[in-house]
Amino acid sequence: MKSLLLTTLLLGSLNSIATTYQVGSTQFYTTPNELYLANVVQDGDTIEIDSETYSGTACLAKWQANDLYIVGIGTSKPHMKADGQNIGGKGIWIFSADNITVENIEFSEASVTDQNGAGIRLEGMGMTVINCYFHNNENGILTGNSGGDITILNSEFDNNGYGDGYSHNLYIGHVDKLIFKFNYSHHAYIGHNLKSRANENYILYNRIMDEQSGESSRLIDLPNGGFSIVMGNLLMQGNNAPNNNMVGYGLEGITNTLGEFYFINNTLVNKRTASCIFVSVAASATVANVSNNIFAGTGTNISGTATIANNNVSDTDIANLYFTDEANYDYHLAPNSPAVDAGNNVGAVNGNSLTPDFQYEHSTNSNARTTVSVIDAGSYEDMSSATILEFQTDNSVVYPNPFTNSITLKNVILEKSELSIVNAIGQDFTDLVSVDSSENNTIINTANLVSGVYLIRTASFTSIIYKR
Repeated sequence: MKSLLLTTLLLGSLNSIATTYQVGSTQFYTTPNELYLANVVQDGDTIEIDSETYSGTACLAKWQANDLYIVGIGTSKPHMKADGQNIGGKGIWIFSADNITVENIEFSEASVTDQNGAGIRLEGMGMTVINCYFHNNENGILTGNSGGDITILNSEFDNNGYGDGYSHNLYIGHVDKLIFKFNYSHHAYIGHNLKSRANENYILYNRIMDEQSGESSRLIDLPNGGFSIVMGNLLMQGNNAPNNNMVGYGLEGITNTLGEFYFINNTLVNKRTASCIFVSVAASATVANVSNNIFAGTGTNISGTATIANNNVSDTDIANLYFTDEANYDYHLAPNSPAVDAGNNVGAVNGNSLTPDFQYEHSTNSNARTTVSVIDAGSYEDMSSATILEFQTDNSVVYPNPFTNSITLKNVILEKSELSIVNAIGQDFTDLVSVDSSENNTIINTANLVSGVYLIRTASFTSIIYKR
């Protein structure tokens, strides 16, 4: 007999009862579509989806409550496979409410008559996507212009696009802020691997590539400018790319509030033999700081005017950069690379450090980056003589996650001085928490933190945590 598990949680600051709904073939609601049609989900609820494949109509949903947490349960991601079906002529899932978080879900085969079917179509304000996989959709994620903040972490986007150049792995509209971090976006079908019109963009520590068979028209496109930090990314243009430009800033006119572009410590590799412009910057940009990058392969490094261009390393012969395994897209530096110790301290802007503290590790993961002597150019530090701190998310240590007014580190005793809590763009909020211990656990009082995604860092681990 089917059973409905209703877990009630008192969420302090929300002053309301939230419900956890379980979805799966052995649950009361057997599919996401069945739960959606029941019209029972309310603001602040949690939806746990069992690790199964939900095909056709079964996977479709329009989530209409604010502050939802939707999470895949199990060792593999629950798969939302459209199989020729869509909801509202828009895709697989529609978020018509605000600040929904989705974690550990796979989306594929979204298609609609208008040729822009999306794995997730955002119509509300703001959302968070963690550890999800979008592939073979007409758009991986497609958002409107409703504002809010969008955070996308540790996710993969593969072969999304209709093939007309107007659909993409991701299309982010005129929102307040995009944070795109630790992701792998590749093989966009003719469109862009990442296109964003957000007023602020923080594109940090990602792998964005065509690789051998990819044919994207641009790796990163920020057509309307904005305050944008693009740092620590691995960027590779393949020979099949129809457009010779890898990264574009403000090329449709800088209409966002600021025209400030900070392009720092990225590694760019061009394999397109016809021609290449690594970075194109609109003439109307007020700041274009292009520093500490590696430009590998033939092409024009910067088209337009860079107000600052310091300590970039360039060579038309990729072999001369001494990457660890360039043929397999591993751009770690050998100790004899000319990029080692070739960088410079870029400083900070508006409270944001321009010194990378992470580096991307495949797939959709990261390590802490520690500067050895002088900072290296590019996305990786030669840390052959340093200890590497691996990034991990371990809910056997961090509980509960998501959390409200406190979080517990189980079987770990730490002083406040031994941990840090930063938001998704690296700003430190450790001063806003207090730390106590109970038995063998560390209890962190988080009442003063605002809702959102944070990283908790200790000497032994770094984990993503989410405050509701």
